[in-house]
Amino acid sequence: MNPNKEQAQALIAAGRRDALALQLLIETRRAPHENIGFLAQQASEKFIKAMLVLHGIVFERTHDLVALHELATQSGIELPAEIDRLRALNSYAVQFRYEGCPIEMVSSADCELVTTALQAWVEGAAGKP
Repeated sequence: MNPNKEQAQALIAAGRRDALALQLLIETRRAPHENIGFLAQQASEKFIKAMLVLHGIVFERTHDLVALHELATQSGIELPAEIDRLRALNSYAVQFRYEGCPIEMVSSADCELVTTALQAWVEGAAGKP
């Protein structure tokens, strides 16, 4: 198998796990928004990185969704998620979870919308295993 495709499939699988955990937390209607936002950020990051890998685009280690969006866009890849929504999810990356910085809350519906769109987008490009 193509090493890029294998790496992309691994990222997609990890993103699916985050997306499933996100969905389960949303269904409880009791989860802290920080946890929901964190999982949405993580799933989105993995789905975008998987698409970059599929296209053979090298990227630095980062959790910055805006930087990943810009790299994809510069490479001619159009994302199904608006940059402002990704920017809002950036606040939920690892640093926030440990430092407790005040942030603008992203709704569960927006978290779900972004991750679902990105998952469908990358699965369409990679083909569901």
